[in-house]
Amino acid sequence: MALRLQMSVQQQTQKTMPQNGSQTAHRVNPSPKIGSAAEKIPCKVCSFPAKELQVLGKDGPFHRERTEPLGQTKIGPHKVELNDMPDGASMRDCIFRAHDDRFFDILGDSPEIVRLAKKEHDFAHEGPVWLPELQKLFFVSNRLGNQETTDQHVEIWTLDPETLETREVAPSMPILMANGATNWAPTKVLLEQQGHKQIGGALYSLDIATGEAELLLDNWNGLRFNSPNDLVVCNCVVNGPSVFFTDPSCGLQQHFRTDAQLGEYVWRWDIRTGSVQVAADGFVQPNGVVLSPDGSTAYITDTGLFRPGVRTSPHTVYAFDVVRTEDSSFLCNRRVFAAADCGIPDGIKVDEAGNVYTGTGEGVAIYSPGGKLLGKIAVGEVSNIVFAGNVLVMLQEKEVTAAKLAVRGPPLPGMFEAVS
Repeated sequence: MALRLQMSVQQQTQKTMPQNGSQTAHRVNPSPKIGSAAEKIPCKVCSFPAKELQVLGKDGPFHRERTEPLGQTKIGPHKVELNDMPDGASMRDCIFRAHDDRFFDILGDSPEIVRLAKKEHDFAHEGPVWLPELQKLFFVSNRLGNQETTDQHVEIWTLDPETLETREVAPSMPILMANGATNWAPTKVLLEQQGHKQIGGALYSLDIATGEAELLLDNWNGLRFNSPNDLVVCNCVVNGPSVFFTDPSCGLQQHFRTDAQLGEYVWRWDIRTGSVQVAADGFVQPNGVVLSPDGSTAYITDTGLFRPGVRTSPHTVYAFDVVRTEDSSFLCNRRVFAAADCGIPDGIKVDEAGNVYTGTGEGVAIYSPGGKLLGKIAVGEVSNIVFAGNVLVMLQEKEVTAAKLAVRGPPLPGMFEAVS
């Protein structure tokens, strides 16, 4: 049975995965046209060198919760917020916060932030994907319904950055508690199902233009996946691309799944052969995953801090070397890359220069390839992000915002243009 299931996956992916090769194709990531009706958000640029923040206790004890931003640090016997003190007053109205001079190269001369969409409920949380062929942004809502029971669901949305129109997507088959996504073909995303009750996680192809959905993977040797959360396509082996995806047991913790059969793993799925293997373990709650532009390094976030009852759990970004063989690839040499100082590092992306961006409780934190904090885009809590050319799109639950920067995202996987 397992062999037949694996062959089925192989047959499906041969039909749905774009055929390509580095000698005959190149990938693109064009910027969207932003509609003139998009609301501009005032955004100052400020500098906060690390040296200026290395001592906070000269006026007495200080304290802040790990879910609060730096500016809300209470200092001294009267618990005055850093925002209200001379050394930190500029933080209150500053969105682009430079902690290293290299951050100014990312911002350029005229960074901007606009609001693309806003609703009354948490419609913008997971799986942002930029689809240039359709000129649409794709994303998934947060959990909706009764979050204390299994009576939960999500919504799947598209957003046109030019017209600012949002439209709900109705897949041709149920994709239960949809979550992370990435580019798959010009009009398709590879979308994760977290599952529901005793139905496990899965990977689907979803055509945004038609709504056609196709199940590609739903088990490892007959065992159900937990609640797949994020994924990235990797050209890891000679014979073709693979997909790395994280699989935490969030569904069990968040009450919409009733069991979990597997560990807190990161998996590698070989698209050509259907082979599935554990790529990394040792996480409390693996979440976001992305590769460096050259594919040599994988960055994976661990959001175990929000796991109930485990106060000392990680809020960390780990880096791994991607070691390639002729027929496989491994994630090796795990090391701490960075930690979020406000909330958790959720979704994670890189720009074309290899700088690393992650959504946090304060906004977006940006790190150099060496793990140094370069700066923050302090728009408030951001869950997931995606580069659309030089526009960084940020999902903020009830809002979708976008920052126009001087850097671009790397080429989009699955977005192939033939070279004559």
